[in-house]
Amino acid sequence: MTKLINAQFHELFKSKWFYISVIISAFCGAVFTAGMYLYPKFDLPENSDVVLNKDNILGIVPCFAVAIIPFAAGATVAAILYSHYSNGTVRNMLACGHTRSEIFFADTITMSAATVIYFLCYQLASFSLSIIAFDYDKYDLKAVMVSLSVMLVMIISTSTVVSILLGNIIRDGKLAIVILAVQYVSNVTIVFGLDKKENPIADIVQKVFPQSCIFYYSCSSIPEGIVQKLIVSLAVTAVLIIIGLRQFKKCDIK
Repeated sequence: MTKLINAQFHELFKSKWFYISVIISAFCGAVFTAGMYLYPKFDLPENSDVVLNKDNILGIVPCFAVAIIPFAAGATVAAILYSHYSNGTVRNMLACGHTRSEIFFADTITMSAATVIYFLCYQLASFSLSIIAFDYDKYDLKAVMVSLSVMLVMIISTSTVVSILLGNIIRDGKLAIVILAVQYVSNVTIVFGLDKKENPIADIVQKVFPQSCIFYYSCSSIPEGIVQKLIVSLAVTAVLIIIGLRQFKKCDIK
């Protein structure tokens, strides 16, 4: 399986979509940071308890990655899986003696690693600009590490793993459209993070979709209940992987 994973990483690093996604992720991190700080205009819904101002916005901008990175992750999955099926790569892997489980987990590991790289590029650009250009000094290292780690797990769960599941079902030219459409719908859950009043539906959504937690994460203090979100996200990831693996084992490889 090690050789298979190495081959998958080799293909990933040869893909132009990987480098395009890296550039876009870093670009968005820098643009969001500069834009939010230099042109602060925050028109939030009247029922929102979220307060944004020039003093705290740079502590929230790193969390905007949940609205961008899922698209980069989904596009990468769509490009690579479509290539695998259209070029007969999956069939060749099976002919070489690799099991479907090995292929599935190699894909999951490789594409999750790509998501981590995009996420780090976004954060590196955002933090660098905030600290160096705008002299922002309100970050707490522990809060940053905890919040971003949980955020990344949730992104991998609802973007990378979900996209792999869809990719092994659709397997044609419509794949990219479907995956990006799913990520767009996921971004709509941002509205659930604006209303802090008790809402059972919003509470469930915020435990699964990172986009709905965009104003929940904090780089200044550890948010309350974040461990619960991590546990739920890990459980959702495990369930999605089991469903995806079972589906992949049953599908007809042409």
